[in-house]
Amino acid sequence: MAEARSIPALVAGGLWLAAGALLYLSFGYTEMMGSDLWWHLAAGREMLEAGSVWLADPFSYSAAGEPWRNHEWLADIVFYLWAGAFGVPALVYWKWLVVVATYLGLARVLERSSGDRGAAVLAAAAALALAAPFIDLRPHLYTLAGVVLLFHLALEREPRRLPLWLLFLVWANLHGGFVFGLMALTILAFPWRGLTLPALRAWALTVLACALTSLLNPDGVVVFVQPIEYAFTDSPYRSLGEWLSPFQPGGIRAPLFVPALWVAGAAVVAHGAHAWLGQRRLPWAALALCALTVAMALTSRRFIPLFGLALSLLVAPLLADVLRAQPLRRLSALLAGATLAVALLRLAPLPLAAGPAYHYLTAEYAYPEDLVDVITGNDIAGDTFAYYNWGGYLHWRTDGALRVFIDGRANTVYDDETYLAYLRVARARPGWIAVVEDSGADFFLWPLETAGGPRRLAELAATGRWQLVYAGFSGALMARRGAPLPETVTLTPGYALDLSRARDALRRRDWAAAEAAARRARDAVPWHQVACSTLASALRGQGRSADAAAVVADCRRYFPTRYLR
Repeated sequence: MAEARSIPALVAGGLWLAAGALLYLSFGYTEMMGSDLWWHLAAGREMLEAGSVWLADPFSYSAAGEPWRNHEWLADIVFYLWAGAFGVPALVYWKWLVVVATYLGLARVLERSSGDRGAAVLAAAAALALAAPFIDLRPHLYTLAGVVLLFHLALEREPRRLPLWLLFLVWANLHGGFVFGLMALTILAFPWRGLTLPALRAWALTVLACALTSLLNPDGVVVFVQPIEYAFTDSPYRSLGEWLSPFQPGGIRAPLFVPALWVAGAAVVAHGAHAWLGQRRLPWAALALCALTVAMALTSRRFIPLFGLALSLLVAPLLADVLRAQPLRRLSALLAGATLAVALLRLAPLPLAAGPAYHYLTAEYAYPEDLVDVITGNDIAGDTFAYYNWGGYLHWRTDGALRVFIDGRANTVYDDETYLAYLRVARARPGWIAVVEDSGADFFLWPLETAGGPRRLAELAATGRWQLVYAGFSGALMARRGAPLPETVTLTPGYALDLSRARDALRRRDWAAAEAAARRARDAVPWHQVACSTLASALRGQGRSADAAAVVADCRRYFPTRYLR
């Protein structure tokens, strides 16, 4: 009889595991203009070429030669080595691997605490659904993984110091989120149920040892100060979208955050009721961690994924109570199968091929590929006042030939005044041209159809001191009169040039020329978002709405993007 009962349990357990892995993968397809990725790749290359992790800034002219406090240096090297081994688009596989492993690890921790695999898988899925808008191709994924490992090592068990030391030694060189890890360790390792002097001494020594281990990084104590200073001061960099409160307009939206707050409140009440009835002790560590992450998430939306991890610790045991009740207890395999079916339905329209997935997950189409082809093809070099989100891309593609005024490395390199000066230009405030010229820029690189590009380019040209070098599908390059330029700009044939010609024809309402050029670009890269949208627009311009709809539908076969109409 025991063997007969174990077979359904094994089947249900296997189904839950498969459902969890596929469901977590389906949440790894967030489309985001991940502008940091490019400078991470460039930094990894620079460190390996220089043979040192200590870099004076090689990529800007506003902070040239200044120390670069790169607390993510190890992550940058991992990115670069992965891209070198498998190709840049294969970085999506790195992302999916980290995401799936992290949340399967979370499910394992939750199963240990709740005693039910189904509840663990579902609670971890809910945590990932809450975090999904922020799951970008960036080193912050290591912090999510680090927190889960911390749960495994210190949640409701005697902390083992050697594994914890190793965790923080690596974590402190991957991402600044290790500072939160130390805060979480302080809560998780605290002797909530045995406040004796020896227990408190052991707790203090564990936390102190991990903090000291974290000092083993290229910048020592600076890595502690910098994230805290960034998070809790009035730096103008806090106006960046990811640092805004979730209740402020702009930036990344997290539609599940408010419902999650209600769930957290209900979970606290439920645990309190269980404790009052003597059915279960209060999970003090989970409650304290949830309170901390709620406070952090209310301050900055970038901490919402951490709140999701903490909330899962409260939700999983309560969900396990529900799933263990009759008749759901008998339906575990059926529920696991249903969850697996949902995961498969979510994955059905999503590509596993690296090319289209990478193109949309990083919004590769939004970067100045065509402009950089012209720049590198004509050996153009100099100081460039560039659009903020394009700085890292220029580092990666030009290897420092175009040094920028500012980029996404933010306050790890640039002071507040530099960022405020950039905002004056980005917002076209009076005197913005003087800011560009007084910075010493030789070139100005800006989007052509967004971010106020037409106005800025026209105003620069109207001064008579700037000339247009090239206008492509993504933006335009202008040069100050007298800047070093080739006598004749050579254009490199390819789909990027075809796209530039297609967008130019579209702006001139030459629908036939736009269609022809866009079709050539799509023949080369059939999933390219700009090729698809340009071709559809050209067809609509000719009154061929049905053909335009067919193009959009065909493009969405490669990736079901919401940014293509």
